[in-house]
Amino acid sequence: MKRMAIVALTFILAVVLAAGCSSGKEVNSPSGNTNKDAPSTGQGSTAGESGAGDSSDKNGADKPAVIKVFMMGGAKFPDGQDINDNPWTEMIEKENNIDLQIDYGPAAPDEFMSKLNLKIASNDIPDLFVIPSSYQNWLMENAELGALMELDGKLDPYSNIMNAVYPESWEAVKYNGKIYAIPVLNDGNKATDNLYIRKDWLDRLKLDVPKTLEDYEKVIKAFRDEDPDGNSKDDTYAMVAYDNMLGWSHLFGAFGVVPGFWVEKDGQLVISDIQPEMKEALAYIHKLYKEKLLDNEWPITKIAALKEKVANNQTGIFEGSWAAPRGEINTSVQNDPNAEWIPIAPPTGPNGKQGVFGGPYFKSIAVISSQAKHPEAILKMLNWMAVPDTMDKFVFGFGDLGEGVLFDIVEGKYALNFENHNKYGYRQQLMYMQPKELNEKKMESLGAHFDLVGTIKHSVQYAIPNLFMGAPTPSMIENMSSLEKLRTETFTKMIVGELPVDAFDEFVKEYNAKGGEVITQEVQQWYMSSR
Repeated sequence: MKRMAIVALTFILAVVLAAGCSSGKEVNSPSGNTNKDAPSTGQGSTAGESGAGDSSDKNGADKPAVIKVFMMGGAKFPDGQDINDNPWTEMIEKENNIDLQIDYGPAAPDEFMSKLNLKIASNDIPDLFVIPSSYQNWLMENAELGALMELDGKLDPYSNIMNAVYPESWEAVKYNGKIYAIPVLNDGNKATDNLYIRKDWLDRLKLDVPKTLEDYEKVIKAFRDEDPDGNSKDDTYAMVAYDNMLGWSHLFGAFGVVPGFWVEKDGQLVISDIQPEMKEALAYIHKLYKEKLLDNEWPITKIAALKEKVANNQTGIFEGSWAAPRGEINTSVQNDPNAEWIPIAPPTGPNGKQGVFGGPYFKSIAVISSQAKHPEAILKMLNWMAVPDTMDKFVFGFGDLGEGVLFDIVEGKYALNFENHNKYGYRQQLMYMQPKELNEKKMESLGAHFDLVGTIKHSVQYAIPNLFMGAPTPSMIENMSSLEKLRTETFTKMIVGELPVDAFDEFVKEYNAKGGEVITQEVQQWYMSSR
């Protein structure tokens, strides 16, 4: 909150210093062709229209619109290239008749946002900046101050942008009912975790794929006790986990809840953390812990250590990312060629429920400053980016940087040249938009044998979504951090037995008294107004 107050004061100072500049709030709609029957160009307006190239040289040719961009850094560049001087930046500029002036900021989100605040305070305000999705509070604060361009109505002609955003996601970037930014999707869209299991271990022990929690217990006990790897050593775990409870959300999902997630119940949105079903889930997980079927080291285990146990073939079941086949599972197979991992449906609980936590609907937020002189040029560029054909130019290259350099065709399928893929890795940071369509060609190019398209579709199939998609409510801003800490500490103590499970009832009272009840009222008000 102190940081937000500082941002407010510094921005007010910046506005005073920028007196005489246009606020950018009264911008005419693009005059691009919006005839639905006309051939699609993939663009909302053409170069040279208002805002895209609104100054001319002495020969009457349109000059490129200058756009100052501030983006997170971190990538390395080949000799002679940087973020402003490389083939992909040049392509963006040429295709959109713009002049990008990119400031490559820190890679760490907190450091990036701190530098953005300093830029605003010193009146060095970028036209376009892409912030992490976790900074919705910052977005709301600065929308209130007038620092961000209101986009209601301005986005309508740009169909590619509108199609590239899940309708629910717009709620996350609204202030007082108005849109102030553009949500940017994840590479795998809404993909999240899968529950993976060693099929070769199941076959060795003559076990079926578990379907219910009862089946699940039987399997993980056998994986612990019956020497599934056949090395005559007591060196395998039952179910591994790590210190983030979302990393084993399938156990909660069997009861229809996910820690920190809002779910619908009797026509209302409720926080999973205080539902009776959460108490049932905690009682069940405590039972697994007590019987040493849940890795008892989980409270002090980081995700890297969990992946190491998978890679070293010490476990036969775990919940991991949709990308795990290229990571820890791939290392597992390298260490044991007989290892056969498959994704399976999460186990069903006593009332037939199942699932894992749903992935986020966006990963970052594209923001246009209210001081931007060429907002239509920015929207035109983002609209051009928000289609699969453009994304392919960033993934697979173009011209001399295409086939034979960034990719090859192997057995009729695209296969990335990973040496050059990494060499020019910075190019994907320049993709400020992400099409809604899953780029199956890209996923296959990362290794067709990994079947990432299949793991993505599998994870989405069982995802339990977080149904609150709005900006943080006032009480959330004030109290949610402390409530999340209370939840983590209390649930951990219940699972390991430092608190009885019946202490859940007192936790619910404390949770509500410390702001939870007010947050629920605010969320319900949002839910009713957004339906």
